[in-house]
Formats: sequence, C-alpha cells, structure tokens
Amino acid sequence: MRRRTLGSLLLLIGVLLIAAGAVVMLYIVPGMKRFPDDVDVTRNYDGTLAVLLNPADFSFMNDLPVVLERHITTQATDGDLALVREEQVMRSGDQTLQSQTKSYAIDRKTMEAVPSGYPDAWANEPGFWPREGLVIGWPIDTEAKDYPGWSDDFREVVTLVYNSEVTHDRGDITTYYYTASSEARPIVPEAVEAMGLPLALPQDTLVTLIGQTDLPAIVQTALPALLERWEGDVPLEYYYAYEAEYWVEPKTGVLIDTRKHEVRSVGLGAELLEGSPLANLPEEQRAALRVPVFDLTYQATDQSVQDAKADAEDNINRINLYGTYLPIGAIVVGILLALIGLVRIIFG
Repeated sequence: MRRRTLGSLLLLIGVLLIAAGAVVMLYIVPGMKRFPDDVDVTRNYDGTLAVLLNPADFSFMNDLPVVLERHITTQATDGDLALVREEQVMRSGDQTLQSQTKSYAIDRKTMEAVPSGYPDAWANEPGFWPREGLVIGWPIDTEAKDYPGWSDDFREVVTLVYNSEVTHDRGDITTYYYTASSEARPIVPEAVEAMGLPLALPQDTLVTLIGQTDLPAIVQTALPALLERWEGDVPLEYYYAYEAEYWVEPKTGVLIDTRKHEVRSVGLGAELLEGSPLANLPEEQRAALRVPVFDLTYQATDQSVQDAKADAEDNINRINLYGTYLPIGAIVVGILLALIGLVRIIFG
C-alpha cells in the first residue's frame, strides 16, 4: 500500500513538473521576448563634425571632434505597446552642440513603431509623432531579412538592408550586418523646424551667410538678380543624405555597433529659382549649389560595443535558462518521476 501511495505521489509530482515545464516554455518565455518595461540604457559614439551651422548666429563650425550620447528609457507600457524616450546629446569638449528628445510608441514584440492605437496621453510626450518601422533597435529573434526603418528627416519608411552574418571585429560576437543609405532628398519642413533650422531668411542675412561660403560662379552671378525680383524673406530647402551600417546580435536584437555618415545641406527654395537659369540645371548640378550645414560621421565607442555585447550575452543566458534548461529539465525529471510512480502503482 505504501509503495502505491508513494507511486501516486511521484506520479503527481512528475505530472506537475511536466506541466510547469510546458507552461514556462509555451507561455512564460514568449512573454519574455519583448521590449522590457524597465529599460534604461546609454550608448556613446565618437565622431567628427566636419560642418555645423549654428542657427543662433549663422556661423559655421568645422572639423570638431564630438561625442554623441543616446539615453533610452521605457516611460510606460500598455499591453504589447511601450512608450520609449530617446534623449540625444552631442558635445564637443564641454560645449553642448545639439540636444533633442524623441518619444516613440512601439510594439514590444516587433519593435516597430505603431502609428495609432496607443494611449492618447502618449502623443503629448516631447518629440512624439506617428512613425512606422524600426526606430530604436531590432526585435528579439531578428531574422536574416530586410526590415522597414524610419527616417525623421523624410518622415517616411526606409529600408534596412540585410547583408550577411559576420563576426563583429571589436565585439568578437556573431552579428547580422545591415546597411541603409539615401542620396540627397528633401527634408520635410516639420523636421527642419524640429532641428531649429530656419525655413526662410531675410535677404541681408542670406547675403551675409553666403559670404562665408564658397559658391560656384553661376550662383554668385544669378543670385543678385534673383533677390532683386523677390520680396520678403528668401525660402530655403534642406536636403538629407546618409550612409549607415548596423551590427545586430540576432537572438536578442541588441544593436552591437553603428557607423553612420550624415549630410544635411541647404539650397534656395524652388519658388525663388522658378524662371531663372538655375531652375533648368540638371539635378546633379543643382545639388552642387547647395551648402552643407551639417556633416557628421560617427561610430559607437569601444566601451559601448562591450556594454552592448554584455547586454546581449546576459539576455541570451536568460533566454536559454528559462527557454531551454529549466523547462526541459523539469519535463525530463517529471517524466522520470511519473514513470517511477507508475511502476510503483502497477507493481506495488
């Protein structure tokens, strides 16, 4: 009798362990594979600022070594959605050159921004507007495929192109390598205003600004006539071009490293050029007439690469522990106990 009682107890414990392992594997672990509600991460980048226009006094700064800081935090969650804040600061020495805050509503599983369906209060956060595609990183279990990304300059989706699986040289970790790029395209007015750049300038300010640049002879010849027939402030158009590289640890989606070159330039507005010789120039020649106002190349620091690698390895260990070792161990032990229990019940 005692053997059968013990067998029943072992069978019960075995069944409970099997059930617990299945629950962890099928329900708990999938719930872990989403953007956490307590993210507080800082990444730093070293860069060179070839050109920067200071909109406060319209002076140019050139060839500055800079440090960029990205501070990312989870501000709130709502089921599978998260409100994420990114604070960006660019410094040269002790001088802060740029500072901006962006807020995103993202799907915690796909990591893509959601253009709607989030709590209304989130829309009041600084730097918040509807976006789509990836905005701050890749999803857990990143796939070897192209992903949609987002450009705040264009206010539209861009393509993050999968290239290959590579070992990142500084991190010594297996990553998926992605690239993205665009030739110079117009920046939307909302993005220009968000960067604090003027959409138009008084004529005397424009003449002073042009005096600091080395423009082609055709512009210097045509400009006085253009300004003479134009009344009021001179409209401006901004353009953005970039080349970017990303290294992503695929199991966790952690961004290990980023290298990027960004160029923003300004030219005279199309309405000002209308009817002038400049309006009929091919696009390549018109592009040569634009003045760079922001030219930055940057890449993650060695320390940030190591920090990202450590985060990825910690997440891999956590996923392996709860996704493989504990549930499979519980199921195996449960099966053994259940079998022993059955044997004791049958042959007890």
